[in-house]
Amino acid sequence: MKSKSTFIAFAILILFFGAQCQKEFTVPEKLIGVWVTGDPKYVDHPFEIKKETLIFEQGLGYLDFDVFPIVGLGKKDVGGSTLYIIHYVLPTGKKFEFSFYYTPTEGGVIRFKNQPEMKWTKKKA
Repeated sequence: MKSKSTFIAFAILILFFGAQCQKEFTVPEKLIGVWVTGDPKYVDHPFEIKKETLIFEQGLGYLDFDVFPIVGLGKKDVGGSTLYIIHYVLPTGKKFEFSFYYTPTEGGVIRFKNQPEMKWTKKKA
């Protein structure tokens, strides 16, 4: 009898913790895609936002990119823009934030806080 109740308690704990580990965010469809800029310094460094990953191309040749799992997403309305903060994790386990302002004008524009003059647009398929 004791082993049956122990088993049931263990099963409940697994279900509880499994539910806690589920993804609690959704990347908006308008952000999903490859983002490019015409700035000469970054023209070979597009980035891609997917539903569960963030990809940074290094511009050093074919297949030269870094892929990171997205573990969270925050957003805040700021005037006519939305500040998005994508939380991602390095293979070492260290957490980072990728933040930018999104404006729906011109089919969607991303601008970085530290480089507001640089415009990133979604690459056409």
